[in-house]
Amino acid sequence: MASANSSQSQPLSLNLEALSYINSLVETFQAFDSDNNGLINTAELQGLLSSLGHERSEQDAKDMIAHASSTQNGQLSIEEFLETMNAGELGLDWIGDLFEAAVPVLGPAAGPGGMVNSEELATVLSMVGSASLEDCMEIISCLDGDGDGAVSVEEIKRMASLL
Repeated sequence: MASANSSQSQPLSLNLEALSYINSLVETFQAFDSDNNGLINTAELQGLLSSLGHERSEQDAKDMIAHASSTQNGQLSIEEFLETMNAGELGLDWIGDLFEAAVPVLGPAAGPGGMVNSEELATVLSMVGSASLEDCMEIISCLDGDGDGAVSVEEIKRMASLL
């Protein structure tokens, strides 16, 4: 996975700010996905955008969905929402590649409940790429929604697929 590291164009601290931003978008999306189907409709999109400080009319929200939805089903997936929010332009592909390479090793290394702390993440990332313990502490901090100092392997897997 050295190629992922060599393509890193920004300091890790800047990438972690972007990772934190994307994670907050994902958490916001999940909070407004009221039926937990992985899709948001017009009303849910309006509420989500409003929570981010972007007031939009119902017609604006419908237009956004019509433009961004690949299925034209009147709903947006998390991937389509992130694309709409220009998340792909943040240059986090290499972090996604690193997470993807780490997931198969993280499963067996995870603690109770499939949770991984910064030390465990650093151990695994040192096998598949490169990240210091300090980097891993920041990564966990970015992704740790409940503040317990650990994230699930599933959360890392999900983030890998979204980056």
